[in-house]
Order: sequence, then structure tokens, then C-alpha cells
Amino acid sequence: MKNSKYRPITVGQILVSEFLKPMNIEISELAEAMGVHRNTISRIIHDKGRLTAPVAIKLATALGNTPEFWLKIQYAVDVWDIRNKVFEKESKNVKRVKSKNERVDAKFG
Repeated sequence: MKNSKYRPITVGQILVSEFLKPMNIEISELAEAMGVHRNTISRIIHDKGRLTAPVAIKLATALGNTPEFWLKIQYAVDVWDIRNKVFEKESKNVKRVKSKNERVDAKFG
């Protein structure tokens, strides 16, 4: 995956700019239609919580698209966050696994 210095657009940003504003829908209206608490939607919009599969299913049903649409957006953000915030720290002591052929070649090289 290509590293980008810019964080991908979030679920919340797309939700607001492409759905809530153009459709003139309030957070509370969407939350009620989805059967979730208003705070669930607010946290997603303000990037304080991540989108889960169950909420993606409800969001897709309420807005007439697919859970995959929303989950791919969330996945892109998650991967970027991991690569740019914790990847170096988490992978510091991890070694690459070598195939048997690579180990033999290195041993007898």
C-alpha cells in the first residue's frame, strides 16, 4: 500500500459533506432512523470513535448504500493511522520471517 502523508478522508467527513448537509438531515434524525444513540453518530462525525460493522450495516440501510462503502473508508483511515502513528514503534523488534530456502542460502551462502 502506498504511503501518503495525508490522512484519508474519514467516515464522518463523508457522512456530513455527502449525506447530512445535502439531504438536510440532523444527527438526531439519522440516529433515530438507525436505532442508535445520537452520540454514536456524533462520535463518528467528530472522529472520536471508529465505525464498526454493525453500525456500518445500519448506516448503509438508512442512507441507501452498502456497508462495504463505509467500511472501506474506515479501513483506509485505520491503516493510515497505524502506519503513521504506531507502526514504527510496534514493529521495532519484529523480524521478517525467512523461507527455508532463504535460511539455507544464508547459512551456506
